[in-house]
Amino acid sequence: TMLMGTLVDDGLMTWDTPAVELFPDFRVLDPELSETITMRNLVCACTGVPRRDYELAFNFRDMTAEDTVASLADFEFFTDFGEAFQYSNQMVAAAGYIAGQTATGQQGNLMAEYATALQERVLDPIGMADTTIDFDAIRARGDYAIPHALQITSDLAPIGLEVEEFLLPIAPAGGQWSTLNDMLRYMVTQLHDGVAPDGKQVVSSENLLETRKPQIGVSADTSYGLGWMVGDYKEQPLISHGGNSIGFSTEFTFLPASDLGVVVITNGQATNFYNGAIVARLLELVFEQPDEITANMEYYLQRIAEQRAETAEKLLDQVDEAAVTPFAGAYTNDALGEIEVTLENGELLLDTGDFRTELLPYLDDDGNLYRYLFASPPLAGLTVQLLEEAGAPVIVVGEGAVSDRFTQAK
Repeated sequence: TMLMGTLVDDGLMTWDTPAVELFPDFRVLDPELSETITMRNLVCACTGVPRRDYELAFNFRDMTAEDTVASLADFEFFTDFGEAFQYSNQMVAAAGYIAGQTATGQQGNLMAEYATALQERVLDPIGMADTTIDFDAIRARGDYAIPHALQITSDLAPIGLEVEEFLLPIAPAGGQWSTLNDMLRYMVTQLHDGVAPDGKQVVSSENLLETRKPQIGVSADTSYGLGWMVGDYKEQPLISHGGNSIGFSTEFTFLPASDLGVVVITNGQATNFYNGAIVARLLELVFEQPDEITANMEYYLQRIAEQRAETAEKLLDQVDEAAVTPFAGAYTNDALGEIEVTLENGELLLDTGDFRTELLPYLDDDGNLYRYLFASPPLAGLTVQLLEEAGAPVIVVGEGAVSDRFTQAK
């Protein structure tokens, strides 16, 4: 959204320019909304589009930036605008790609155009020399943290960099490799209302502050702006945003009125509570508040231990081969593509083409089979149902509103 703000500064767009005016191929499922959704709407998390991240995990090796924007054409809006907070990586990514093309005036390669615009308008002016969206550059550099993903046991274990490439199709929504020093330079630029550490005005104060204006309520005391969580701490504004990939977690928090910022980066999946605890404890110390986070952390760790024990008790390491054999075969889903389920040496396996995992039986509280679980990253613990409908096998991945049905491939 800082990149978008520089385009507003230069008169190349406004926050309320319809996306289709800048990118004529922009479409969502509702034809009327396709014409009226603005650049602001793409990054406000207030349009009513729910998360659809499984599509990224299942398809990332074949997806391009163009595919990400095109995928919005079948996105359904679950609520009206401004009715509920719903974050979408694809919507945010589309905003970045459209902004990149608008900034460069070039067409034909959305990823390259975004990378160029980001470099020229944000990274170079701030002096973020070690930040990139280029995985090949990171590998060539050879100096990077090893990502660690959650196993089904809730333990963290190292994974290869290639798993992190699921970020590529949505690069503007969190695909930047960076360093603590670079992020601190970005923090200084935020705290100084768009002025980089060397005194260069990267984006106007007016358009940077626009990103911090509440757009939709998230909770009783927090709203979402344009790419930022907007809250308060001891009656002063608190701006923040966390982020997660398969093997990394971040927390970026600042209090503009106090000229104070905190960046927490871990090479572990879903360390959000830990990251948040560091921020909370620092604020307690700086503002001389009672230590409340220590007790919260102890309770959290206790609950994690209990959940780990419960999972171990309910998880089986063998499947009923007779029960699962009818489900072996190829399946398809319009959004997630094809998967293959096989039974090999007594193991039930699911292969997406991008990754392969064992499926382990998981029992309910009464000791009956409840679901099967992905045994390994990148989606360890994800639930799977093996169903029969109208005499045909069906695979359901996920639960409730965040679930996808696979039917037999013809």
